[in-house]
Amino acid sequence: MKLNYITQSGKFRKNFAIKIILFIFSSVFLSIILYLIILLQKYDVFDPDVIFLRSLLVILLVPTIIIVLTLTALTVKEYHNYFIRRSYVNESRSYLTLADIFQNENRLNILKQILNNPGIHHNELLRSCNLTKGQLQWHIDTLLRHNIVKKEKSGQYTIYFPITTSEDAIKVFKNQFSKSKTTLEILNIIKNNPGTNSSEISRITNLSRNSIKYHIDKLLRKNLIRFEKTGRIIKLYILYP
Repeated sequence: MKLNYITQSGKFRKNFAIKIILFIFSSVFLSIILYLIILLQKYDVFDPDVIFLRSLLVILLVPTIIIVLTLTALTVKEYHNYFIRRSYVNESRSYLTLADIFQNENRLNILKQILNNPGIHHNELLRSCNLTKGQLQWHIDTLLRHNIVKKEKSGQYTIYFPITTSEDAIKVFKNQFSKSKTTLEILNIIKNNPGTNSSEISRITNLSRNSIKYHIDKLLRKNLIRFEKTGRIIKLYILYP
């Protein structure tokens, strides 16, 4: 069974990679068609050659759009089918079938968040899914028990990934902040001093305001901190206590 699981996982990743490549080529082809259609507007609209070429481009446009829309990123449906097809060892006893798991709207929402944001933090899931801590934990445990998602510890944070995420990808993700001691230092300052601001952080770290802004923007993009504006002062708070 383990060998079968590895084979199925490998096929899934291979098919997904092929799909992404096709999506890129289709998108580029679509862009070229749209560009040519716009370019032809500058020429004589009654010219037979222009009419023929424009008609041909319009004919190509419709199927290309359909292909681009079809070749989207990994969907929950595909993820569902992947688990239906694969054979794996379920080490826990559960009254839920895979069909039951994928029919629950809350679990589907959680899974969508993890698929769209690999490495998402526990508290970010709590906020984005609008669930109580108990509800989120129950659904997460269900997904973990059935090997649909996996979790990792990154410092003091619990982060979640699709089960198909490779160990190398997880390692790269976890090392993102460890490569920047300054970012980690600023994160800890905000954690230990809720409501602090960039001026105070600049004073503590002895770094310029521009440097502090760079690291704060980085933390904001990763949804690790939030800010509140009080007058002209921007106060910073950690999102994941």
